[in-house]
Amino acid sequence: MIEHEEFFSQNHNRLLSIAVWAKYLAWVVLVVYILWAIGTYIQEESISSYYQQFMGIQHPFYKLSIYIESSGVLLKGVVYFLVLKGISLGLNMIVETDINYREQKGGAE
Repeated sequence: MIEHEEFFSQNHNRLLSIAVWAKYLAWVVLVVYILWAIGTYIQEESISSYYQQFMGIQHPFYKLSIYIESSGVLLKGVVYFLVLKGISLGLNMIVETDINYREQKGGAE
């Protein structure tokens, strides 16, 4: 454990902590946006059935707009997921690069 404390500095531990949080938060964000997309689809579908029953209005492209709106919400969630995963991987790479640089610098002296 002492080697681990000497190997990683306080800044390394802080960056690794942020990377772990970003990695797990990415999955939470993806699940929330999937549920949001499903909720959006259900909500728009119920509004569509209301208008068809009581108002007698049928628009031929309304189903397409429901799919586009739901897929837009889902796509936004995928983008946030990828951004958070990228942040996590980037911070891990920064820590690894710094450790490798310190090892090479210490070996040369």
